[in-house]
Amino acid sequence: MRLADTIPFSTDLRSPLWTEISYRPRATARPGDVTIDGSWDIVCESDEPAAVSAADTLRDVLRMSYSVPLRGEAERHIVLTLDESLGDNPETHRLVVAEQGIEVAGASAAGLLHGVFRLIALMRERGGPFVAPVEETRRPLFKHRIHRSALSPFYVEELSGYIGPPFESNWRTVQCEYPAYIEDDAGPGQFYHENVLLRLAMHGFNAIWLRGALRKFARCSPFPEFGENADAILGELRRLCQRAARFGMKVFLYLNEPMGLDEDDPFWDRYPHVQGPLCHMKPVYYLCTSTQEVKDYLRESAEYVFRQVPELAGVLLITASEYPSHCWCHSRIPGSAEQLEEMVEAGTMCPRCADRTPQEVVGEIVTLLRDGIKAANPDAEVVAWNWSWNMWEEDPQRGVLEQLPDDVIVMGDFERGTMTEACGFEYKNDEYSIKVIGPSPRFTGVADFQRRRGLPVYAKVQIGTTHENPDVPYLPTLHKIAGKWRALVRAGCTGMMTCWNFGNMLSLGTEVAGEMNWDPQPEPDDALRALATRHFGPDAADDVLAGWQQLCTAHDDFPTSIPVMYYGPISRGPAFRFVFDRRDQKFPRSWLLDTNLDGDRLDWVSPFGAEKVLECYRTVADNWLEGVEMMQQGLDRATGADRDRLEREIGVAKMCYRQLVSAGNVVDFLLARDAFYASDDPSAKRVLLDRMERICRDEAANATLAIALCDADSRLGWHGEGYGYMIDRELIAEKLSGLGDIIERRIPAERRKLG
Repeated sequence: MRLADTIPFSTDLRSPLWTEISYRPRATARPGDVTIDGSWDIVCESDEPAAVSAADTLRDVLRMSYSVPLRGEAERHIVLTLDESLGDNPETHRLVVAEQGIEVAGASAAGLLHGVFRLIALMRERGGPFVAPVEETRRPLFKHRIHRSALSPFYVEELSGYIGPPFESNWRTVQCEYPAYIEDDAGPGQFYHENVLLRLAMHGFNAIWLRGALRKFARCSPFPEFGENADAILGELRRLCQRAARFGMKVFLYLNEPMGLDEDDPFWDRYPHVQGPLCHMKPVYYLCTSTQEVKDYLRESAEYVFRQVPELAGVLLITASEYPSHCWCHSRIPGSAEQLEEMVEAGTMCPRCADRTPQEVVGEIVTLLRDGIKAANPDAEVVAWNWSWNMWEEDPQRGVLEQLPDDVIVMGDFERGTMTEACGFEYKNDEYSIKVIGPSPRFTGVADFQRRRGLPVYAKVQIGTTHENPDVPYLPTLHKIAGKWRALVRAGCTGMMTCWNFGNMLSLGTEVAGEMNWDPQPEPDDALRALATRHFGPDAADDVLAGWQQLCTAHDDFPTSIPVMYYGPISRGPAFRFVFDRRDQKFPRSWLLDTNLDGDRLDWVSPFGAEKVLECYRTVADNWLEGVEMMQQGLDRATGADRDRLEREIGVAKMCYRQLVSAGNVVDFLLARDAFYASDDPSAKRVLLDRMERICRDEAANATLAIALCDADSRLGWHGEGYGYMIDRELIAEKLSGLGDIIERRIPAERRKLG
């Protein structure tokens, strides 16, 4: 089995870049355009790896995509050069296009690479090897734009394939599948294939992140049994860093330290004195950071990793919620000393850490990791993410911020903590969101705190997709993404992490963010028009832009609460099973491949209530369909590969619509079903049976139409965190079979009971 067998779209991501670029039918140079033909050649004046990548990429596009016969003894040249006068930022680049020649200059080889990407983008907008004369200099607005490959797993150690604690998807005890790292060609060489790295760079990213775990990655004196395979893991990590550098990319590690161990791990027999409380979600004991051994472990291990892999750019640290780690990680501050004492007596709080605040504990963890990292590499960045610090104090969590070392960068959630509304219902958005542009008051508070100390602030955003709809390659609400990038600049953001372990597929969503990464920053409409022209041709651009805008308007009514997004039916949509008999079972999680899918309990609709959630789904779907229809008008104006690309991207919007319709049908059906079982009135029960039958027939038609969408685009239905398909032909067929049973057997049987 190969990666292409389990992830069909991986073939596209790993294919040469020139395969996705083509001559637009009937495209010709406009008056004044510079045409690159057989009288031109490429001259690269640097042999640095990223400069060589730039030259190779441009040469491939001209020769293979546009059939330009470049030759050695040419009359005119595209000169690729380095120019220190462009300034200190290595990614700054200058592009000069003139009839007598083209110059692409970079402040470094990385800047040169981005200059080449800019030249290619301008040619793609024209539809061939011609470009208008231009002289422009662009500088990056954000120091680091950190993304992740859509092919790389999260619940498996992605460098060596280790499966098990602390890398496991099942740690919350619900049974699920995680079919990752099972292919013959699995591994960082394919997850981060050269063409994947090239595409990441072309979409404006300059760094990637991988998940780490110090007890697997590092050796340390307090716990010598840790780091058994550290040499192999860090060897792969160093090779990845070196390969990424060829495309101007750096590598960060995401750490959730110190990670606890299973209650039956032999570690506790040897070190019972470092044991913290037992996690209430799974039998895992925390590692108590009030003990000297754990403190030494954190500092030594961090230093070990960064000495062994000096190319690492830094770490992204999460210190609240998530995996079992320190003694306060899942505990809120109690309201009184008596309650705290009760927690200690119940074994849910460590007696050592009960005398310390979670702010103090988190500040110490970050400081220890920082000290170890900086001892090995003073230039490495330590980024502390404020995810879920609100469990300990009000925004912007100054108590935690004041505990951090002065050179630690704080990364704030850009949308969490924002008041918003859906269909007139006001609520607080507390998750990643594309619907909510931001910044939230929480982020603004962090940014103000950092600014007063003269320190940078990073933002945590998602630009592919979010829990709003996790298994499409991107939410086609591109005006929202462009608007978010404008807001990031106004909020003083200096860097960002742009995905979690999903929402990382390269798409039009990531590409429009790439357009907005540069100073001078374009107006959102200008960036989106360039994107639409590049992919679908100038004649179709107006219709596509109008459609995208309508999709944004429609999405404003989506209910983005954590319960709705984590347990609602959107992610499985046309494959979500209908349950006629009452089982009182929770819905499957929206982010993992749970094995029990027969959920029927409407307990996830907070704070809206089931009827309001249904109203939101229906309202968004109705308005969304208008946007799809607007985009479809552009099909008649697109030709050749442009038309094929537009049809494919309309398919993404159509899948979102099918998921919205399905989600509404699920809620509508269960409301009717529950009312049916609650009623003693035969007449009312007959009416409810009729309603259920109508919903089932409508859903059968809706789900059937989704099959063709899945068949046409293998990106659809894939969930990056679950690392598998939540919607595909087979799953939809199973759902349709169940609907048929309800329509043909269960409902008629109930009617017969009623006479």
